[in-house]
Amino acid sequence: MAEPAEMAETVGAPLRARPGRDDVRGLAVIGLPFASRDILCLRRFPASTFGPGYTSIWHRAPTGEWTVYTTVAPEVSCPRFIGSAISRAVETPIEIDWTGPRALSVRIPAVDLRWEMRLARTPITWIMNLMMAAMPAALFRSNLMLWMMSAMSTALLAAGRFRLGGHVPNRQWFQAAPRTLWMIPEARAAIAGRDLGPVGPLAEQAALGELLVPQRGVLMFGGISFEAYSPERHLPAVH
Repeated sequence: MAEPAEMAETVGAPLRARPGRDDVRGLAVIGLPFASRDILCLRRFPASTFGPGYTSIWHRAPTGEWTVYTTVAPEVSCPRFIGSAISRAVETPIEIDWTGPRALSVRIPAVDLRWEMRLARTPITWIMNLMMAAMPAALFRSNLMLWMMSAMSTALLAAGRFRLGGHVPNRQWFQAAPRTLWMIPEARAAIAGRDLGPVGPLAEQAALGELLVPQRGVLMFGGISFEAYSPERHLPAVH
């Protein structure tokens, strides 16, 4: 199996638009909680059917407010789906560098956010990755299959509850299609000089709508499909 740094170079092929769906593909740190009660999430989706490829970082402060930093307009990035649940959306450059085959560095110069992480394969992720790589794409459009995979991930990864399908805060449904998972056993981060301390689970698992944030760091390569945005049915990206 290729190392994460190699895989990151191959996830940007254009996607074919599908009726009724907004699709993205790339990599995501689904979530990483810290002992400080901060949470960081990363989305790097070079392929998107509703706008240019983009990078975003979600930060939940210890007080509970979420801020999304994004390299493109909120309407064509993550706030399109979670904008109603966040306090701020900030358009700003984000820097990502692979400093080793399994080492990733992320920076947001505008707020002096620095985040470094090391990825690791475990026996559980190795088995799960073999299974997901062999699954036909159509199975990731089955809500029953996604429920079964969510239950398996919850039982095996020891990272709290997982949910690969459901609804985001802006009311669209979503279906996640992970193809490869990596754990994040080590990370360090600081924002404006404040060190977030060691990684560690929260007293209560965080969520944005039915999007659950893992209690351990998990990175996935794959795609996510959302219900296509409709201003008549869904909430706006910025409120």
